[in-house]
Parts: sequence; structure tokens; C-alpha cells
Amino acid sequence: MSNPFENIAISLSGGGYRAAAFHLGALSYLDHLQYKDKPMLHQVKVISTISGGTFTGVSYVLALAQGKNFSFCFHKLYRLLQEDKLVLEAMQMVNKTKTWKAQAKNKNLINAFSEIYQEKYCDNEHIGLLLENDLGHLEEFCFNASDLYHTVPFRFQKRGDFGNGEVELSHQAAAEIRLGDVMAASSCFPGGFEPLAFPRDFIREIGSPLYEYWEGKMKEKRSYPAEIALMDGGILDNQGIESVEKSNERRRKLHAEIGTFIISDVSSRNPAPFKFPAPGNMGLLGALTYQSLVALLVFITSIGVFGTWWFWNESQVWLILSVLLSTFSGLFLFGIYMIQKFLDTAVVGTIDQQSETPAILSHLKILEKTPIHILKNLVLTRLFSLSDILGDTFMARIRKIQFNNIYSHSWRDRLISNNIYSLFTDYKTATVLNPKKHLIPAPSDQMLSTTKKAASMGTSLWFTSKEKKDNNMLNTLIVAGQINLCFQLLRYFEDEQDKFPPDMQPSLNALKDRVLDDYKKFVAGDEWLLKSIRAMV
Repeated sequence: MSNPFENIAISLSGGGYRAAAFHLGALSYLDHLQYKDKPMLHQVKVISTISGGTFTGVSYVLALAQGKNFSFCFHKLYRLLQEDKLVLEAMQMVNKTKTWKAQAKNKNLINAFSEIYQEKYCDNEHIGLLLENDLGHLEEFCFNASDLYHTVPFRFQKRGDFGNGEVELSHQAAAEIRLGDVMAASSCFPGGFEPLAFPRDFIREIGSPLYEYWEGKMKEKRSYPAEIALMDGGILDNQGIESVEKSNERRRKLHAEIGTFIISDVSSRNPAPFKFPAPGNMGLLGALTYQSLVALLVFITSIGVFGTWWFWNESQVWLILSVLLSTFSGLFLFGIYMIQKFLDTAVVGTIDQQSETPAILSHLKILEKTPIHILKNLVLTRLFSLSDILGDTFMARIRKIQFNNIYSHSWRDRLISNNIYSLFTDYKTATVLNPKKHLIPAPSDQMLSTTKKAASMGTSLWFTSKEKKDNNMLNTLIVAGQINLCFQLLRYFEDEQDKFPPDMQPSLNALKDRVLDDYKKFVAGDEWLLKSIRAMV
């Protein structure tokens, strides 16, 4: 049996700023915790990241490639998350595309974000630096995106196929890819961003090694399309589990299997139930139909036109009012007409039945007699349910399948799930309701409050004013990552330590005592470790 805390793999889930800060807390606890006279973080050999977790993963791997330590990574990422200006700067960048350093890119929002990532987070470095330089204790990294063309993950990684089984890159070709573009590909979630086009959005220039490599592969293999769409890695695996499993398969051949797999995850245990839009008739406006609204606008426009003619030489005030009335009602009428034409085209194009176009549009005419408040509910229910399917139901189902699979195989005794909800949902089972085991003291009210606040934050690339002012959410998330991992390590000792042979017990007991001592410090004041780290500038 391998030592449980040697050859560690860690995966950092997606989840926007919530994930980036929580995982920063988890890594900071591993860096603090000493095991065999060195930080346990130095036992991490494999790191796999998704979306918001890639913010943290890229930051740390880049620091290692630059010969710097975790403390440097922590303070830099803490400052960037605290500044919280990503969205504003990216929106400004959309309007200044001539200033972009990567001019070959599509000019859209996700590439504006990649420009910001490249400068602020990545020091304008490329993945070649990570592929070529020594990374200290870290042997493998994998930053995950989703290949929408082949419907499989696309992996930016140091070992294994760079890409996937369908398309792959040599390290020489991949070296020019900017780290900011890797972050963008891993975190461009559906609905919020457009897909990135590979290789167009990643090449340095026409004729570069990546460009030439891809052109050569297109001629050599028909399976290489001109471009593939890359989006958020969380679409297919929001916990980064599959990449670690594939890494372990490679390592097994070298007799260096992963000893412990830590899955750091900010997903909810159970997604919130679907909420139907509140019904409402919207008053008089809601009672109107499309036809009656058009008729009303035609009538108002006509009144305005007539008033313009009637008051032309009579009253300047009434003339101005008439002109405004006819102009704005006419523009509103024209806008409705254009929206109708757009929707007609979109519906027919989606159904893709050109021969049936007249019949389809004829059937849709029925909706013109439907009250607006009913149409509102029809549209909102569909939009909300689609968002729920993509954001909760679909991803929760994949997560459940992956966890059921990984816990039912040989990983069972080597897994630590650092879930954002771990403490406040499981502490009673681990403490109060388990009288035969007295290892884990009851958490303080402050610990429970901190972890609940952390779990309450939505998936976004910013902190709201309330989260900044009232909750200091950045600190809350970092502390929650530290607390939950400390708690889960204690649970692991309770459940698994007796299964290891006697020769491993002394080192495991020493580690357990350190973790328990840390946990008691969290009970006394849950920000003790964060304050200690921030003091070491």
C-alpha cells in the first residue's frame, strides 16, 4: 500500500471567483501543514484545474516555473481578486481592440478577458515556460477546457496528449500559446461568453509554429477541422477528475501511483430547486396581445401624424408634442416589426425545415393573439429552465456519476473531498453523532457561519458591493478553504488511518496531531492562518 500523503494529486473545480478564492485557501493550508519536515503542498505531484480553479492553478504553476514560492503566488492572486476589476476592464478592452497584443484573435468578449488575464495574472508568459522549466515538486499540470467539436475535454498539460485523443499538439507547437488564453478557454462558461476558436485565437501570427503545425495536421489527417470551438472545462467535468485518473494510469506504469487524491470542489451538494417565474398579468399592458399592441401603436402614430399636420401653423408646443408622439410610437412599431422578423428567421433556421416555412410561420401567428403576460411566462419559464439545466441539473448529474464511479473503485481509500459545504453539513455526523470517536471537536459558531457564507456566493467573476462590505467575501472564501480541508483531513484519519500498516503509523500520527492542533486554532479564531499568511509580505 502506498503512503497516503506522498504523490498527492489535487483537482480544483470550476466556480468563478468563489472557486479561485476557496482553492487558494486550500492550497495555503497545504503549504502551511508540515509533513516529514516539509510543507505538504510539496507532496503534490499532479494538479488538475477547471474554470475558476484554473485562475489559482495557473497562478501557482507559473510561480513555480518562475522559481518563486507559494507565498508569492498567494499575495499576487489575493491582490488581483481583491481589486475585482476584471469585468470593467474587459468591457473597456472590447472597445479598444486596436490595442490588443494578439491582433489575430476574434474581437469578442472572451478574448478581451484573455488580454486582461495575460497581462494581470500571467505576466505575459506563454505555456512554453511551464512545459520547459523545472516546476519543483510538481510533475504534472492539466488545465482543462471542453472541445465542442469532438465533445471531449481539451487538455493543456505537461504530460499526456496536449489536446485530446482526437486532436493533439506537439510541445513545440503548443509553446506559443499564451497562458491568458489558456485561462480564458478553461473558464468561458456558456451564456456568459463566446467559444474560443482554436487555433485562430491562440496563434501568435500567421506562419507561427502553431499555425504551421495545425495546417500540416489538416492536410495529414482529415479529422483536423479548420477550427474547433473551446469552452469552459466544467461543461464536461467540473471537478477535473478524469484528468487525474488518466495521469494515474500513466504513473502506474512507472510504479509511482497517486497516494492521495484531494478533490477541492465548490459545487453545492444539492442544486437549488427550480423556481417557476412568479405569475402576474402586468396590468393593462399584460392584457394586450401582439395584434392589439400593434393596432394601438398604429393608432397613436396616426394621431401623432394628424396632430403634426393640424398644428403645423397653429401651436408650436402641440406641434412638438405631435412630432414626438408620431416619431417614438413609429420607432417602437418599427422595432416590434424587426423583432418579429428576427424571431421568424431564427425559428425557421432552428427547425431547419425550409420547405415548411409558410406553414410554420402560419402556426406561429396564433401567438399574436396571446396576451403579453402569458407570452412573458412562456419565455421566462423556458429561459430559466434552460439555465437551470445547464447550470445545475446537467452538471450535478455529471458530478454524481463521476463521484459514484471514483468512490466505487480503487480510489475509495485514497480520496479526500474538500467540498465547500463539508463542515456545516457533516460536522454533526463527524462529532456529536459519533460518540465512539472523539478526534474532532465541535466547530465554533464562527466557523459554521464562515463556511455557510462562502457556500452562499454565486458563480461570478466579481464580488458584489454587499459581499465586499458586509461579508468580506474574499477572506471568507479563503478561510473556508482552509477550514474545510483541515476538517476533511481529520475525517480521513478517523476513517482510513487504521487501514495502513504499522510502519506508516508514526508519521501519520504526527501529521494527525498537527492537523488537530490547527483545527483547535480555527475553533479559537478562524482567521488565524489567513492573518499569519498576510503578515508575511
